[in-house]
Amino acid sequence: LMGFGRPLYSPKRAFLMSVLLPGSGEFWVGARKRAALFFSLEVLGLGLRSSWDGKGNDLEDDFRARADSTYDPWNYLAWRDSRNSRFSSITHAMPCSAYVKAAPSSVPVPDAIRDCPGSDKQQFYELIGKYDQFVSGWEDIVDVSGNRVEFTEVDSAENFQSDTRLSYEVDRDESNKYLKRASLLWGLILVNHVFSAIDANRVAHARNEGQDEAIIDRRTRFGLALGGSSGTTPMFMAYRPIQ
Repeated sequence: LMGFGRPLYSPKRAFLMSVLLPGSGEFWVGARKRAALFFSLEVLGLGLRSSWDGKGNDLEDDFRARADSTYDPWNYLAWRDSRNSRFSSITHAMPCSAYVKAAPSSVPVPDAIRDCPGSDKQQFYELIGKYDQFVSGWEDIVDVSGNRVEFTEVDSAENFQSDTRLSYEVDRDESNKYLKRASLLWGLILVNHVFSAIDANRVAHARNEGQDEAIIDRRTRFGLALGGSSGTTPMFMAYRPIQ
């Protein structure tokens, strides 16, 4: 609180408090309901982000471990260097292939690509499940009739499939969805900080003008909700209560 002829609450201080912790500026000036709203949005956002990030990373660990035990990049490179590969429309080089070629095929895949740059390593695990051309590296290759075949028998990658690869791709896509949602929530959490800071500044001014919490509570409110066609897309909303 300040002295005679000066504001009771510093709008600047309220702004800075809510920048650091949404709702704290509102709480300081006595707008408890608004403080609870912004703080709840912060807790909800951080909780969802942590949950989605955890699920995405767990799925990523799972599908990478599956690739390490069921995908043979040496088989793929041998197939690509063979005459059979000429019948396939190959457009992507296998990331980390130089590291694979330099390592003996007896070592585990993670050891073979350990020194490969992180971005290339991420692309390695993504592309082997995403494109048909890498099918000859999977251990359970089947032809169009469903018969198991060796990688040396693949004469056109588009005509062969692997159940492991298909399930791997599903898990990879699911992991990416969770990680993208978690990334999006960082932006919404930042928006919550900004809106709360602006709101705290305005509420401090309103308090200094003698407005009580009931009047302040009828001002524009903000909220975080899940929507979209899937019902899982986070959205930040601004609205006015119906009188």
